[in-house]
Amino acid sequence: METNEKEYSKFQWFLFVVVIPSFFTLIVVFVLLSVTGFNPLGAMKDFATKIPVISSLFNNEENKAQNPKEDEVSVSDLEEEILAKETKVTQLENELETKSGEIQSLEEEIKNLSDELLQLQEERLSKSKSLKELTKMYELMSPKNAAKIIPNLKEDEATEILSSIDTEKLAAIFEKMSPEDAAKFTQLITK
Repeated sequence: METNEKEYSKFQWFLFVVVIPSFFTLIVVFVLLSVTGFNPLGAMKDFATKIPVISSLFNNEENKAQNPKEDEVSVSDLEEEILAKETKVTQLENELETKSGEIQSLEEEIKNLSDELLQLQEERLSKSKSLKELTKMYELMSPKNAAKIIPNLKEDEATEILSSIDTEKLAAIFEKMSPEDAAKFTQLITK
């Protein structure tokens, strides 16, 4: 058991006599050199760069020290890119407003055209009703009177009325018409 104590006490002796005073001496020397204007850390760094293995560590640190310049360049590049993208966003917003205006005008045009279509359908419906009523009136009329009136109508009106009349009644009306009128209206109906 005494051997362990001796080894321990030798270690203590080495620590107290060699390591701590050497460490204290180094600190005092560094402080004194720094106060006198000599840069001991810079001198150590210069010395270490001459040693092959350690120089690679310092080269990496120097590269890192040069990177802030690259970072500054990349920051300015990023700022330019941001400005370009903001300009693009503004341009796209303007295009969006223009397209929205176009869409609104087209929607208004669609509404107007729908209104016109409804109006035309109503007119066609009323015209269809009046044509049915006219057709019914000519069917109720005697063929002789219908044959006298129909040639005096406009051709398109006469054609529409004659196309809608029942076949038997139409035959009776054609019998009472002059042959020229009957032939003319027959051709118009068959077109």
